[in-house]
Amino acid sequence: MKLSTIMKKGIAIGVVGAMVAGLAACGGNDANNNANNTSANNEANNSGSGTTIQFQQWWGVELPEGYLEDIVAQYKEDTGVTVELLSAPWADTKTAITSGATNGTIADIVGVDGAWLAEFANMGILTDIEAAGVDTSQVNDVWQVDGTSYVVPVLNFAYPMYVNMDILEKSGVSEIPKTWSELIDACKKITDAGYSAFALNLGTTNANGIQNVFMGTGWASGITLKDDNGAWDVAGNDNIASLAELFKTLNDQGSLYPGMSTLEESEMTSNFAAGNCAFTIASAATMSQFKDLNFQATTIPVKDGYSDQSGICYASWAVGISEASDNKEAAADFINYLISGNDGAVSAGLAQTQSAFPNSKVAKPDYSSAPEQFQSYYELYQDNYVINEFIGLADASAVMTDMTNDLVKYLGGDMDADTMLGNWQGYLDNAGK
Repeated sequence: MKLSTIMKKGIAIGVVGAMVAGLAACGGNDANNNANNTSANNEANNSGSGTTIQFQQWWGVELPEGYLEDIVAQYKEDTGVTVELLSAPWADTKTAITSGATNGTIADIVGVDGAWLAEFANMGILTDIEAAGVDTSQVNDVWQVDGTSYVVPVLNFAYPMYVNMDILEKSGVSEIPKTWSELIDACKKITDAGYSAFALNLGTTNANGIQNVFMGTGWASGITLKDDNGAWDVAGNDNIASLAELFKTLNDQGSLYPGMSTLEESEMTSNFAAGNCAFTIASAATMSQFKDLNFQATTIPVKDGYSDQSGICYASWAVGISEASDNKEAAADFINYLISGNDGAVSAGLAQTQSAFPNSKVAKPDYSSAPEQFQSYYELYQDNYVINEFIGLADASAVMTDMTNDLVKYLGGDMDADTMLGNWQGYLDNAGK
């Protein structure tokens, strides 16, 4: 097992705590783990029958029909506590939470995206989960703002690079590229053969391509937006400039998927699933969409000469407790159940179902029935570390949109790298001010 931090270069706001990359075998002392599990289950059993708590999230929409309902039904049978599910699409969940906070109808437990963390904390929506009773010793990762623990991830979704092996073969590319120079050469061959090579989604309806693809490629080579002290370090950063130059080279040689300035993540994924592109970077949870393809999932090529571990971009299904809740203890008990209930089986089952990795230390998911590509990628995941410097960033969506717009201008030749990186420094330094 290799221990790693969420931010290899340090953070000012956001994620803290050590993240264990190998999540399937996280135990140290089995006796202690079993004791903790028993304690967690006993706490849930003692939370009191007749209590009803609400859980606002997007999970129920994305899980198989009835899956989350079965979890809360079993929890009620075990504890007598009713968990009322308020399920909505991801895009509508934030609005439901902020509206509920305003009009006094907010749920006890709320699903939290990393891009919402700072805003929710600053608005006073979230309470200290440790003070409420969430057992953070059972997880590898807790999200904090200014030293207070507000959110705990339940599942982590890693972002591999997917490779269409048939397109590579037809284009005369014999091996999956491992370095930037190999990627440039492979994309040139693929483009010359008449195929689209690399997908970069720079649409701004959900401006996450700057995070998942652009910085995902940088993090793989240890390139970060922050310095060792956790301060934003973008202006004049030669490493980030070289990352931008990589994508400029791919664009100039016609290797980026057409329409990148309006391309959204879902479109990028569906285009890869249709066999229209050689390389794309997307969540491991999308792997089931590619079952008709001859594909591989791997880590992103690294800058020539880089030989350290690769950072892997990730997103999470995470939860917090509302400050307005009158049932904070009961809410904490249910979160403990999601993390470590039934000796981690609840968390493990969620991970297996969603092609994700559990944040729980005690969950032991069985991926033996998962696609071969997922199992192979899981081994790579264990050998590296996860990172997402945008988690906990105030006004993250707006900042990523501004950064994306500048990147489009740079790739099109309408802005130089120094100006772009100087702008980015300003966006990051002034976020939330």
